[in-house]
Parts: sequence; structure tokens; C-alpha cells
Amino acid sequence: MITPPLGRILDTSRQRCTFSPGDTDEATCKTPASWHVAWSADMENGLACDEHMAVAQQYAYLDRHQVGGDCSMPGSSWDFDRKRCFIDGCSSPESAVAEQSMPLEAS
Repeated sequence: MITPPLGRILDTSRQRCTFSPGDTDEATCKTPASWHVAWSADMENGLACDEHMAVAQQYAYLDRHQVGGDCSMPGSSWDFDRKRCFIDGCSSPESAVAEQSMPLEAS
């Protein structure tokens, strides 16, 4: 049997919004994140839900992309051209595209 290169199925639901007025645990949003935001060229970054991405857009940031399975993972890198994160040798642009377009259930 030949298996098509569908890419990995990744659960991003555990990545939470890091918006935190006052920088306290009690004030941290913790809603599932939708956006990965690079704040500076030093790659200071954070995760934001849709509501807090609207707040973040009031400030200057370097780049953003929708949250994916490789975002905020140790060893991941930011791909500015393809608007995503990747882990060298583990995730290719082709598998990321397949991952985004793969149906959850076979019809």
C-alpha cells in the first residue's frame, strides 16, 4: 500500500493565548490561541486569541501567522515567507499545506 504524503495531524488546542495585563497568572487569558506573533527581531513572541490579536494590532510587531503545531516548540524557526513555524528536518511546506487542507473525516 502506498500512503500519500498527507503530513502530520497536529493538535494545536493546547496552545493558549498569552495576553496578560499585569503579567500575572490570574490575568493571563488562556483561551485557545489563534495567532502566533513575533514582537521583535530578537524573536520575542507570544500567542494570541482572536480577541487579543485585535488588541495586539494597536502595537508594532514584526510578523504574525495562524497558530500551527510547530509554533512555540523548542527548536522551531519562523518562516517569514510562508507565514508559519517549522522544525528543521521535521516539517516541510508540503506537509504543512497538506495538514491544513486534510479533512477531519473521510467522506
